[in-house]
Amino acid sequence: MWNNSILEAFRDFGKNMQLVAIFLLVSMIPGIGVIAMILVLVFKFAALNNIKYINLTLNSDLLEKYRSKMISSITRLFIAIFSVIPGGIFLAIGFFIPIENIVITIIIGAFLLALALILVISAFVIEMKAWKELKIFFEENQNKFSRILFRDVIKGTDNLATGALLYALFFVGITVFVGFILQIVGYFQVARMADMMREIPQESEIIMMNNTPNVASTSTIILKQAESTNFCPMCGSRVSQQGNFCAECGSKF
Repeated sequence: MWNNSILEAFRDFGKNMQLVAIFLLVSMIPGIGVIAMILVLVFKFAALNNIKYINLTLNSDLLEKYRSKMISSITRLFIAIFSVIPGGIFLAIGFFIPIENIVITIIIGAFLLALALILVISAFVIEMKAWKELKIFFEENQNKFSRILFRDVIKGTDNLATGALLYALFFVGITVFVGFILQIVGYFQVARMADMMREIPQESEIIMMNNTPNVASTSTIILKQAESTNFCPMCGSRVSQQGNFCAECGSKF
């Protein structure tokens, strides 16, 4: 059974996933898109830190693979960005500015852009595999989740994996938009982890309430029985409410 610290870490993981989804939506707003994407990156690393903390106790290969692959994917995207910028500069110089060794300049620019393309595609393929690793982990531990929560989280990992694959096919065009939508939906679905184990205790409370003896009802019955019984004020013998004389001492009451 997972202890409270692990459950709390999973809830924090869900909260960070929710923030990632929110800031992905905010990134569509002109003027603040760059800031929103930086925050997306911040909360992604926060979520990965939650996984690292969880895995200190669980020591799961699946969680470690998920975390390492996500970090590898993000690293490759960073390298791709820093390859695109100088690659574009070299190509611009080679095509538009007459200089010596123009061929070498163009080759360097083309190489850097090709490297960036390969890194971007591989980054999203690795991310897709990372989400599949997380899905397998959830499937192997589905007894820790309520049925509805498990269903949402599994759908979320599927959507995130599919979205990453569509990102890898960005050169098709429309796949980027579809992948973006799927990833937002997927992040919100995985964010249901924030509600983890909150439904189960409620069900347990209901079971306990059903199994608890009805002390109040029993006390009420005893009280009513006591109220229906009279005692003779003279000798203390038990008498019926319907009688007017004590059978023991003959006193009238």
